[in-house]
Amino acid sequence: MMESVSIIGIGIATMDIYCYKNKMYPGGNEYNIAYNAKKQGAKAAFMGVFANDKVGEILEETLQKEQIDTSHSHHEEGSSGYALVDLKDGDRVFIDWNKKGVTDLYPFEFTKEEIEYIKEFDIACISWGARVNHEKIKKLAKYGVKICYDFYDNFTLDDIREIGSNIKYAFLSCGHLSEEEIKETLKEVISTGCEIAVGTRGADKTIAYDGKEFYMQPVKKVKAIDTMGAGDSYISAFLMNYLQMKADESMKSGNNIKQALEKAAEYAATIVVKEGALGIGYDVNPKKLSEIINI
Repeated sequence: MMESVSIIGIGIATMDIYCYKNKMYPGGNEYNIAYNAKKQGAKAAFMGVFANDKVGEILEETLQKEQIDTSHSHHEEGSSGYALVDLKDGDRVFIDWNKKGVTDLYPFEFTKEEIEYIKEFDIACISWGARVNHEKIKKLAKYGVKICYDFYDNFTLDDIREIGSNIKYAFLSCGHLSEEEIKETLKEVISTGCEIAVGTRGADKTIAYDGKEFYMQPVKKVKAIDTMGAGDSYISAFLMNYLQMKADESMKSGNNIKQALEKAAEYAATIVVKEGALGIGYDVNPKKLSEIINI
């Protein structure tokens, strides 16, 4: 019998508003990871901050319809996070976004009860944008939370050295670096005590490192409709497959990291042919956002 994997995303819930087509799509780094984990068979949860506006309601209900646990999310007065988006040749282009949504204004402090809940999961996914600062990362790790951290593309060596020892799996957006620079960065991450470091590069090969070997994984070539959420889906699928193989001896037939990277590339290719981060859209009038968001 296959062991189940449990993943919780802690951080961002936002609405991507495609003004040119009068559509809005739920998303956000950890939101997407939780959703995709559930779609792949995980026990999944999302722990974020939902605003008391219509968009906040839609964001939470979208997850609940998929039986993704949101019971430890917070609900606050204020504005849902949102981004105004355009597309250019299938790639996302952000026109504008609100910078003082409820996630920004009411960051988690992590109570003892919340930490005990998070520890029920195999891995907690957090990103630079989740408003979970270095001290809180250290706090979670101190109490036994296993963390996957997405550094985005604006990481520094100081960031890596500050929290690297507190995370198990690190993801870094490395499209701005050369192959050699990426390898040196991944070595730096692993030197802190992190178990696996993965550098993604958009349409170029992903590079991963475990302290012993570098792994190069090409993307799966498809005609992308929308790359929104592709990186998040990649993280979700990598974790799902890697953790599944670690838990279930019968699934092992080679190198776990290599296989997980292949599965992640395959899954991400199914996401970029959908509209929005999840392929779930709602009608919207961009000129009347104040009716659904506390602007």
